[in-house]
Amino acid sequence: MPLFIESAPCSKIMKVDEFVHSFPQFKKSSDVFLKQEITSVGPKKLLYVGQREVACTTPDDETITYLGSEDATTCHIAVLRHSDSGATGLIHFDGCQIEEGLNSMADLVTELSQGSTSGRLELNMFGGFLDNKNNSEEVSNSILAALHKTNHDIHLITACITHHNTVYKNSIPFPVIYGIAVNVKTGEMFQATFPDKGPDLSLRSARNFTGGTENLNIYDHVKKEHVIPPFHYGPLEQVDIFLSLPDHLIRQYMSTSPKQEKEEFVNNTRAVLKQLKDFPDPLKTVFTNGLPRRYRKDSANGSWIKIEK
Repeated sequence: MPLFIESAPCSKIMKVDEFVHSFPQFKKSSDVFLKQEITSVGPKKLLYVGQREVACTTPDDETITYLGSEDATTCHIAVLRHSDSGATGLIHFDGCQIEEGLNSMADLVTELSQGSTSGRLELNMFGGFLDNKNNSEEVSNSILAALHKTNHDIHLITACITHHNTVYKNSIPFPVIYGIAVNVKTGEMFQATFPDKGPDLSLRSARNFTGGTENLNIYDHVKKEHVIPPFHYGPLEQVDIFLSLPDHLIRQYMSTSPKQEKEEFVNNTRAVLKQLKDFPDPLKTVFTNGLPRRYRKDSANGSWIKIEK
């Protein structure tokens, strides 16, 4: 299916360099988001989506009002919404299995929109910057290519990516937008940060350190539960050496963009390394009887409470 821009099909697959010059209107729409103040979104009614994760829900979800993700430097965050049903999905791309992740999100949003007789799938993309290693451009290029391969008609509304998301500080490029939230009731999107990123974040992130490439669906929209499907990761060689490294070396060797990472990057990375050390085989040590870890939202304070079988 072709990608649609301003309701017209775009059949030519472009690299992001050509894309931003061919469609200057995305610079204007990006500026709206770039000028926003960053909103801190608390845990109440929030489902946080991490790297290589996807989640979808509908406006009538009484548990979730906001989907959100942050810590995107070279990564990209994409929000897909059906204009009639309001069904909304959010995914955090880091370059792994982008085509699979896009199709998974589009399939879920389409499924949640059954019964709608009108409307269309509208995509909004954020993240990346003009980094010296061109990692962001590679992610942008992969997403643009995937949009031409999907079986869904997708209308691109916002492309605040790479070129349009870069600011220079002392001649060093930085991303402007690190995090995005979407209100699934209204469709409003805005720059955001999230003090609470949900349960088992170190476990979820450990998968990314050891080769897990699938974009996992982390929300059961029927039961309204946060779900961490069982997965395997192998041991990380020399994990003790990594844990002993000083902060600046953790930042230097464990990020695609060391200078642009936020302050909490080092502590978060150490927590992941400790997860890998303490639980080297999660199918035996974490996922009891090979079952997913499931959580329900506490309506009082917004925390996720583990459901014990």
